[in-house]
Amino acid sequence: MEKKRKVGFIVLFSVYTAANIFLVCKVNGSEEVRDSWREVYIRRFHWWDILVFAALLVFVCFMARGFTGKVVPRLRALSARYAVQASGDMRGYAGRTFLGIFAAWFVFFLAFYPGTAMNDTIYILEAPLELGNQHPFLYNMYLYAFYRIGCLLQNPNLGLAILSLVQMVGMAYVLARAVTMLRRRGAAVWLCRALTVYFGIAPLFPTYAVSAIKDTPFSVCLFGLLLLLYELASGKGAPLASKAFLLQLLLCMCGVAMVRNNGAIIVLGTAVVLGFCYRRYMGRILLISGGVLVVWITGNRLAAYTGIEPLFQERAAIPLQQTAAVIVKGGPLDDSEAQYLYRLLPEKSWQEYSPACSDTIKWNDAFDRAYLNQTKDRFMQIWGQLLCKNPKVCMEAYLLETYGIWGIETRNKEQYYNKEIWENTLGLYQDSPLPEPARRLIADYYCNRFTYRYLSMGTAYWLLFAVTLWLLYQRAYHFAVVTLPLWLLFVGLLAATPIAFAFRYGFVVALAVPFYVILPFMGSTEGSCVYG
Repeated sequence: MEKKRKVGFIVLFSVYTAANIFLVCKVNGSEEVRDSWREVYIRRFHWWDILVFAALLVFVCFMARGFTGKVVPRLRALSARYAVQASGDMRGYAGRTFLGIFAAWFVFFLAFYPGTAMNDTIYILEAPLELGNQHPFLYNMYLYAFYRIGCLLQNPNLGLAILSLVQMVGMAYVLARAVTMLRRRGAAVWLCRALTVYFGIAPLFPTYAVSAIKDTPFSVCLFGLLLLLYELASGKGAPLASKAFLLQLLLCMCGVAMVRNNGAIIVLGTAVVLGFCYRRYMGRILLISGGVLVVWITGNRLAAYTGIEPLFQERAAIPLQQTAAVIVKGGPLDDSEAQYLYRLLPEKSWQEYSPACSDTIKWNDAFDRAYLNQTKDRFMQIWGQLLCKNPKVCMEAYLLETYGIWGIETRNKEQYYNKEIWENTLGLYQDSPLPEPARRLIADYYCNRFTYRYLSMGTAYWLLFAVTLWLLYQRAYHFAVVTLPLWLLFVGLLAATPIAFAFRYGFVVALAVPFYVILPFMGSTEGSCVYG
């Protein structure tokens, strides 16, 4: 029975992996995320593709079986060989790790002083109240507060610099805490030092640490929540008896819920599962989740005071993409459908459809956003009709819109976040205090795509899928719950992603990958394997 169970998990992993690789190979992608539907498409399927997929599936099954049967035991033995029982002052160790990461990032901060800011950041600072309908209101106020501090000090750049430093402290703190967690569990000193150096010098992390975008505080809070869930699983729920732990849990959940529009779903979904897993502490979990709900509702109420209705196009990115695909590649529209859709956007403008980016449609100058807001039900009705009449076209449009999220090693230029401040009239601009030769040398390292290269989001989630299956196979269900917030984020991105290749939407997986890949091979403080 146990052997059949193991085979079942291997087959499940292999089917997902083979299907993923097969579909990615069928996509004719592009380096430019906004390229036309004529250049980005799914190649035709042929009967021999069945044989190709079958061969790929057999190969992945063979490799997965060999990995779990031979490589995993060796990795565990290697981990046990170099494991050293943690001793000494762990707080001091955490402090040194924090200072090492922060010091490395400070060089980046000086080179790009006072930080970076994309177009959305500038738009929020120009109209924080009005944009409470598009971005979380409490985040807008958080961002605007730092800017106003700079203005009061007669130096807007100083406000942005303070924001960058606060984010650097927060991200370096959670990473130092995670590395210390590994050290406390007996990880080799060299491994912990290697992780510290990696987080310090890999360009991806300081880039986001000093970026004035909501994805940075969201990722910091969500990663902090993952660490707390791991402590819960390790302590079998006992940490919930601690008021200090509850306060940390409340702060992380509030941060996740108030900073990104999909954060509340992640928090509430996690709270429901926690209540089921730790029934003994159900009251405390309800209290925490209730507090988060109050913060979230308050933020939405405050946003409602602006009197501006949220843009429906932000929630309908995928239906808009599928509608555009049907118009340019599907069957003819009937008179009613054509009249409505061409009122929404002129017929010629629909031809600007870019399969991997919804912005070319929803932010088109000719797109009547007000009309869409007034006729949401009508649009959804027409979308449903087109979906039923053109399932193949709509499925292809969905895969092309989302393959940057689920596809193994799929990437393009959009993955590399900008390191500038968007042109503005707010007095914000980069003004490094370093000598130009030193600034240029540092910038060349951090702006080099070779050094900046990282796992794609799809690869990170593929690894998470493997780890989650392993936890379930080992019946380590409480530890599997630790991965739940990342999966809720994944589902949310698949449901409403505007640009799948914008890595900032899933930046938290970059923080988490080294830990969820290492932990299955670690031992507990008592010397037994954490995950089985």
